[in-house]
Amino acid sequence: CNNRYPAFIAGIATGKTYFMLLKVWEYCQKFPESLALIVRKEFTDLRDSTLKDFTRYFGVEVDGDKEHYFANGSCIMFRHGDELNVLKNINLSIFAIEQAEEFESEETFTYLRDRLRRNNADYRQGIIIANTNGHNWIWKLWKNNPQEEFKLYEATTFDNADNLPEDFINDLKRMEKESPSHY
Repeated sequence: CNNRYPAFIAGIATGKTYFMLLKVWEYCQKFPESLALIVRKEFTDLRDSTLKDFTRYFGVEVDGDKEHYFANGSCIMFRHGDELNVLKNINLSIFAIEQAEEFESEETFTYLRDRLRRNNADYRQGIIIANTNGHNWIWKLWKNNPQEEFKLYEATTFDNADNLPEDFINDLKRMEKESPSHY
């Protein structure tokens, strides 16, 4: 997908984080001197989930400044929501927001759109991944009023059942009756 704003909105265990990290990784490899930013609302979630997944998937470490550098001069920066106000005057090639539904409004997404202006690639992208969360800002921009540059991909956990443990899938099916509001 080369759309400017792809979104992957899906249930748990559908591979959203892997998709996002792989998309940013491949972009940085394809376009030298790229500056990428991956954002998550809370620092503990960024540290305990996103950064650990990044290391596991790609077998590389992130330095003490929460950055990973490529031999071609590209860089992926990892930040949490409270750090964005210090990123003024930054020119990004690509950004990604993980668990975008954690942000109450589109303010962070809009702020990052303004930074999507690095002139080193054929196209620039702003990616979001999220769980479904009602009629929020994501629903408004991607589902209810789709625009040409916005591309929505959706999936349920069951769409990825072939890759998940059978006991997990069976337990999830039981939740439909036992915990319908969670299901």
